[in-house]
Amino acid sequence: MILKRGEIGAKVREIQYQLERLGYNIGRFGMPFDEQLEATIKAFQEEMELPVDGRVGETTRLKIQSAVAAIENSTDVNQNSAYSNQLQHPPVANELGDFINGNWQQWQVICSQTLNARSGPGFNYSIDMRFPTGTVLMLHPEYRYPIKFDQVGKPWLVISYQGGAFFIRANQRFIKPMI
Repeated sequence: MILKRGEIGAKVREIQYQLERLGYNIGRFGMPFDEQLEATIKAFQEEMELPVDGRVGETTRLKIQSAVAAIENSTDVNQNSAYSNQLQHPPVANELGDFINGNWQQWQVICSQTLNARSGPGFNYSIDMRFPTGTVLMLHPEYRYPIKFDQVGKPWLVISYQGGAFFIRANQRFIKPMI
């Protein structure tokens, strides 16, 4: 079976989940196989030295599965303890005010106006919701890497609200980790 642009369903979601696990920016889980997913698959295929066509055929599917298995099997005790230690201390913003590490469960909106939540990581995505100052937002549980970068390299945090995934700008002008 070949997955290509326009496809929908569980198999597309599974590929999205696997690519996100590998650190690729797939946008929202459960979306149709779109231009962004096709570009992500092409990037994966190029990195793995596979024929680059943006489709998930048997060879690409097996390579994705093997890459995910390699990541899961390579996690050792030191990585687990470093990750656990990281979760005990709230993220600190860098010199630009950006949060590069988003592995913190609760975040509070602190901007003076409403915070725009978008359908993808970047200002070019539509605004789906607006959160007022003081709103507490939860990290989205399905994303192993909750920080996604937009086209210009700015970090966006994937949060969960009413079961959906939304992207908010990961900067201390807008949000802070809840302690």
